[in-house]
Amino acid sequence: MSDLIVAAQTGDVTAVQSLLAQGIAADSAKDDGTTALIAAAEQGHLDVVNVLLEQEASPNLPDQDGWTALMGASAAGHVEIIQTLLERGADVNAKTQFGLTVLMSAAAQGQRAAVQQLLEKGANLGDRDQNGWTALIWAAEGNHTDVVELLKDARAKAG
Repeated sequence: MSDLIVAAQTGDVTAVQSLLAQGIAADSAKDDGTTALIAAAEQGHLDVVNVLLEQEASPNLPDQDGWTALMGASAAGHVEIIQTLLERGADVNAKTQFGLTVLMSAAAQGQRAAVQQLLEKGANLGDRDQNGWTALIWAAEGNHTDVVELLKDARAKAG
């Protein structure tokens, strides 16, 4: 199964297809819970993400901390993968065990397009992590002023 995760992480779609054909489960995970889908989503390998989803990989299966493929794609700003995962049922408001949300993961990294996309899909602006931080605070802490403005505008529109 670690071969599947390595192949997914490196974007080797042929190896991923071969390993799945040999009977390796699409949701196989490393000891820390990282799945091939999480690895591929974080690295931006849309073709591998699609293959894994076609083989019934769960878009919501988290690692041991609650980190999901959508969080990884959002933090890295992979908007096509975000769209694909959302279309396949990924939870736009998933949280880690520390309360970090998908929106926070994108905001913390200054991924403006991802933040916009998540807001359009219903991401909760007011969620707080274990330290009481919102996505707005995460964006401000990272000095991502364009994301801060986007989140402020969204908050104003939400009332």
